[in-house]
Amino acid sequence: MHIPEYSQIIVANALWGWLKKWKKANWQRKGKPIWAADEWKDIATQVEKLPVKVRHVDAHVPKSRANEEHRNNEQVDQAAKIEVSKIDLDWQHKRELFLAR
Repeated sequence: MHIPEYSQIIVANALWGWLKKWKKANWQRKGKPIWAADEWKDIATQVEKLPVKVRHVDAHVPKSRANEEHRNNEQVDQAAKIEVSKIDLDWQHKRELFLAR
């Protein structure tokens, strides 16, 4: 699995540190569920099966300098924003249900 990214510290920490801790703690941190647990579980499953390389990609380069890797990064970034907005809405709903109790 090849993960191009521009926030290397977060991705590296998640892949080689946080995932194992979260899994061991039943996908919780400090007794609370982690954000986007289902997505992190899917990532953990894939990471366990495949060799993973994380490599820095410059983000938001001018279109005149963009190569295929930059264009792919932009597409992945847009898809991630859509998925994150869905997760955020779900978490907002769960919070409202919790507060209503």
